[in-house]
Amino acid sequence: MSTPSSSSPFDYIVVGGGAAGCVLAARLSQDPACRVLLLEAGPELDPAAVRTPGTALQLLGTDAVYRDRTVAQDGAGGRVIDLPSGRGLGGGSSVNTLTWFQGHPQDYDGWRAAGAEGWGWEDVLPYLRRAEHHILGDGPFHGAGGPMTVDFARDLNPSSIAFVQAGEQLGAPVSQDLNGAERTGFGVTQSNIRNGVRHSVVDGYLRPARTRPNLVVRTGTPATRILFDGRTATGVETAGSGPATARRGVILSAGALRTPQLLMLSGIGPAAHLAEHGIPVLADLPGVGSNLHDHPMITPVWPITSGPTLLDAFDDHAQTAYRLIHRGPQASAAAQTLAMLPLRDGDAPDLQIYCSLLGVEPGLIPMDRPAVTALTVLLTPASRGSVRLRSADPHQPPLVDPAYLTDDRDRTALRHGLDLVRALFQTPALKAVTGPALHPSPDADQTELDTFITQSLTSIWHPVGTCRMGPGPDTVVTPQLNVHNLHHLYIADTSVIPTIPRANTHAPTIMIAEKAADLITTQTHPHAQ
Repeated sequence: MSTPSSSSPFDYIVVGGGAAGCVLAARLSQDPACRVLLLEAGPELDPAAVRTPGTALQLLGTDAVYRDRTVAQDGAGGRVIDLPSGRGLGGGSSVNTLTWFQGHPQDYDGWRAAGAEGWGWEDVLPYLRRAEHHILGDGPFHGAGGPMTVDFARDLNPSSIAFVQAGEQLGAPVSQDLNGAERTGFGVTQSNIRNGVRHSVVDGYLRPARTRPNLVVRTGTPATRILFDGRTATGVETAGSGPATARRGVILSAGALRTPQLLMLSGIGPAAHLAEHGIPVLADLPGVGSNLHDHPMITPVWPITSGPTLLDAFDDHAQTAYRLIHRGPQASAAAQTLAMLPLRDGDAPDLQIYCSLLGVEPGLIPMDRPAVTALTVLLTPASRGSVRLRSADPHQPPLVDPAYLTDDRDRTALRHGLDLVRALFQTPALKAVTGPALHPSPDADQTELDTFITQSLTSIWHPVGTCRMGPGPDTVVTPQLNVHNLHHLYIADTSVIPTIPRANTHAPTIMIAEKAADLITTQTHPHAQ
């Protein structure tokens, strides 16, 4: 089979080979008459380096991730916060901690109520189900036969089980399926793991699609500028490889930090900010780079006095078990159990609490002693920040300011979360396997607890919202994912999210890309459906 030249015109150029980009490339190239180019700035990752679930945290700091950092955060005592994200084919799905959460129906109904028509729960659920090959099989909330394997954590650690038992002892519900009918309570983590091996979008979507002659994938090829004829996107300028052209559309899927950066480098964004960097304004869209928000997290720690932890995941027994039969601690996500808990009346969670069997000092610095960290995540942050250009140089990372805890409601919510977690570790189930708290101290007063929140505040790496969809003047794309006032330019990644879901953002990202493929095909080739 002949492969189209990467210098000849394509129908679509997809910028960014992360989760969304791989999904889009796979779906759009299902039409053999549609020629697709997928551009990825990072490398093609070595499967042997990324496929062991238990080694996910070891990928941080490697060439497989962007090492972005925020500007100094007042809510974190003036510290900068690391915001790593996937760099390479598969993006976050190749380096993340593999957790699969769909989000809550109220999340998506809220999008629709805010003007994102067609993005309510009943609209997005078919795309979530289409993506799944769930261990529970086909059902009202899950799909079977889809590209992404979803399974429950196996070989549960005794301390992970104690965490769920502690929730029961506090009177909280236990859910058999936190992606099902009961989306609050304590339960077992669901992950993209197939037979003990990471199952990324490269495995589920891209690798099967790469056999098609109408799909070209270029790695190590950063996009530096979108090309236009008037107000119509015609292609992309790349570093080192020159321009690539597209007949039907350019689709940005570079994520919540780099998609707005590429728009601004191309003259699309807040006019005054572009003028500061000497960039001619093509479209004055003040919403580009605004509405940045993320799930903030604090990290209280208790010592484990009985049973194994992740420190044991790399001993000879664990490594042999994984090598022989892909079982044991290396075959599971870092946190096997967790809780999704409301802070107010209602059935939608505000907090996500992971039982991570690895102790961390503030700043996510691993401890060398057996410990458990109750990763306490605020799912419904009110604070909003921004992404701005550092310079007009496309090789410079953007300026990222999530403005953590600038809305006092977020600090108040984390206070309640910390109180809840401390009560959890006073239950008989957890006191049987843990000792007195390491951080914060068991006898800390409210002032010391507030200091702990400030000192341990970090991110679980879910930035969203910087090109949000909707009809208002501060939005960037329509609900059909067209960039306002421009033609043949689309965005399909976490940047279009209006309000962050109560979920790890991987599954929502795939859903957005699945729906985007249908929306874009319908607009640019209506007879293809």
